[in-house]
Amino acid sequence: MKNFLFVFAVLFLLPGCATYRLVEPEPAAVGDGSLTVTPTRAWNAMPMYGAPEWEDGWTRNGPLLDSVQFITGMPEGKALLKQRRKADQQATAFRADMTPTDLVSLIESTYRVRGVTVFTVESLAPEPFLGGTGLKLRYAYAPDDGISRKGSAVMRVIDAKLYLMKLDGVSSHYFDAVLPEFEELVASARQEN
Repeated sequence: MKNFLFVFAVLFLLPGCATYRLVEPEPAAVGDGSLTVTPTRAWNAMPMYGAPEWEDGWTRNGPLLDSVQFITGMPEGKALLKQRRKADQQATAFRADMTPTDLVSLIESTYRVRGVTVFTVESLAPEPFLGGTGLKLRYAYAPDDGISRKGSAVMRVIDAKLYLMKLDGVSSHYFDAVLPEFEELVASARQEN
């Protein structure tokens, strides 16, 4: 009977371990703590089990509808996607000397490895980010679930590390609904020493 109760308790409580945390509209450290953003509305911090310390993620309506990814000081030689060394396709690894075109390829390769066959760059332009000039990428893609999505990414290399904020959302509504808030997050971003 004790074993049954233990198994029941584990099965009942285990799904609760993957809980989301409410992020209030106040300054919040993300990733490894080297980046602070100030949301204007509440967000949900997503569980990031197995993610490296420099990665964090938030959502407003659920990760299948919209998500914001924060990369805070990713070092050289690492990729935006965790994968096995023996995987058939490998996502591009970050290098501090990447050109803007290389940085776009870094993001695109992450989607391609995940099975996205249609990835379209809509725009690429300089963008103020973290006290300097970063790069703003707008893109669209179609994963194998058939639901088209859009994305916006702002990135900058500082001290040979990548800082990136990226919004992904379903094209039909969620991307455009969350985009103004994402842009406010980008404008509020501050690097912590």
